[in-house]
Amino acid sequence: MRVHCSDSVEEYASAVTAFLEAEPSARNVLMSIVQMVREAPDAYSAPVSFWWVSDGDAVVGAASWTPPWHVLVSSLPSAAGPELAAAIDKRAQSLGIRLPGVNGPIEAAHIVARASGRTIARARPMLMSELEHPVEVPIPPGSRRLATLADVELVASWLDAFSAEVELYPSDSVRTANRMVRDHEFELWVGAGSPVCVVGHHAPVGQVVRIGPVYTPPEHRNRGYARRLTYEVSIAALAQPGVDRCMLFTDAANPVSNSIYRQAGYIPRGEHVEIEFT
Repeated sequence: MRVHCSDSVEEYASAVTAFLEAEPSARNVLMSIVQMVREAPDAYSAPVSFWWVSDGDAVVGAASWTPPWHVLVSSLPSAAGPELAAAIDKRAQSLGIRLPGVNGPIEAAHIVARASGRTIARARPMLMSELEHPVEVPIPPGSRRLATLADVELVASWLDAFSAEVELYPSDSVRTANRMVRDHEFELWVGAGSPVCVVGHHAPVGQVVRIGPVYTPPEHRNRGYARRLTYEVSIAALAQPGVDRCMLFTDAANPVSNSIYRQAGYIPRGEHVEIEFT
């Protein structure tokens, strides 16, 4: 078994595309990063790093790091954990950047985290859910519309609020909102003339559309806005040529959000984890 390292997205993609496409929902974020780096190589604050694990001629694991975010890993053999963790640590030292954590399928992420020797400050379990057969949900007052450039400031403020609420690593919310709005990847639910909820969605990769983030300000919650908007955004995504399912991640410890998505037809398919180091 061997761990390969590269800073070339094309070399990485050539090696891992078939492996990633074998599980297009569980490995959707890893595939999205390939697409993002190809389209916007300067989108991240530091050089992007890629790794893959081979067993003979077969790829059995993949990982990527887009600082300041956590390293993302796919499922991988436990025996590969120490060598992959060492390669990631070597890369972090060469860049002079602290590795903040590891995200991925629960077993693989813990394997890499333990092998790194770092102290885990928090491990938040996540559910990966898929939608193949939508279920109609009630329509609250209002309607859906695409976010426009005039909404960027509002959407950015909601992204900041969302990040604080779920304790995500702070990011450039204005830049993210501007890019996703320009790409028509944010939709709003508008009630009584004002936006009350936002749902993001990402370009299809591997015939799958990833939904998120989803945010409703506290004063507008418990009225069915997020449930309906997620349903409508998902229906529109499934109508795109070549798309056969939608997927999303939720906090496994949040029964409210998990219930909302299940009502719309999302079914839990796997456990992931966000591991943060001290």
